[in-house]
Amino acid sequence: MIKMDEIENNDILVNNENVLNENDTMKKKSQKKVIIWSIVCGIVAIVAMVLVLNRATIYDYFRAISYKPSEEMAQIRDKLELTSDGLFLFNASQPELGNQDEFNEECSLTRDESMAVLGCYLDNSIYVYNVTQEELSGIREVTTAHELLHAAWSRISGGEKATITALLKDVLEQNSELIGDEIETYEDSEKIEELYVRAGTEIKTLPLELEEHYAKFFKDQDKIVDYYDGYKKVFRDLMDEIERLDQEMQEIKAQYEAKEQEYEQRANALNAEIGEFNKCAETAGCFNSQWAFNQRRAALVGEQNALEALYGEIERLINEYNIRVEKYNQDALYNQKLNQIINSSVKVEENL
Repeated sequence: MIKMDEIENNDILVNNENVLNENDTMKKKSQKKVIIWSIVCGIVAIVAMVLVLNRATIYDYFRAISYKPSEEMAQIRDKLELTSDGLFLFNASQPELGNQDEFNEECSLTRDESMAVLGCYLDNSIYVYNVTQEELSGIREVTTAHELLHAAWSRISGGEKATITALLKDVLEQNSELIGDEIETYEDSEKIEELYVRAGTEIKTLPLELEEHYAKFFKDQDKIVDYYDGYKKVFRDLMDEIERLDQEMQEIKAQYEAKEQEYEQRANALNAEIGEFNKCAETAGCFNSQWAFNQRRAALVGEQNALEALYGEIERLINEYNIRVEKYNQDALYNQKLNQIINSSVKVEENL
């Protein structure tokens, strides 16, 4: 026979076991939650770290996908023939063309009115002065490529910059006549970066490592240099013509001044001889024969004719000089106008 108090004790034991089982289950659930939250927190931490380490790339990505170039800038982009990396950097830099007032407002921090500034790279953005002069075709393309390389330089690691810097120093040494003087106008902290962007847009013959580097951005870096040479040739040819005219003017001036001096001396001498001849002609017996009179007169007339020819030569030289002066002034004014056109800090004079 089973006693009642025994049954109750058994029931209590069973109930205690049930409580223990529920506690174990809750502990296991709690442990699972901790593990899950630990994993979630770990993932969040990893994602956060990735975002921090790659924030610049992510920033570029969102700027790139949000950029819509103007029709003119899209044409410039196409002419540059960018690689996928170059195109991404172009879009991330969101290049803008600006007229004089717009450009000056955006690039005011880099203004130096003594220098023609065609573009700037500020706050991760590219601004290009909208030069539309037909003779300077290609200048906007080169300016955009130039500023694009500034954007590239800002993203290059320190180690790669050190390698590139060593290569650039050799480039400068071999091309000092092309870019040396201009590079020296920059602060020491800016020289290497400026050399980097100029080498990529102005020089064709480069070390293989540099060519491979620029090939990351441009499918044909030589084409960029062709654009540069094209518009620079306008200035070079104009200056060569001005220098040629100046040299010719000096030579012609020296010639006609020498002939003027000769003419003056001979004319004074002739006038004195004519005076003596007339005085002698009025004096009986001064000429011992008609032949002597005619001979002397013929000599004076011959010198007078020679002086007239000399005077004509002087007039011709002066006319040639004046023609060159006029052409020189036209070219000088045109050169001044072109330099004003590419300098956004200067208003172009309409009468030039």
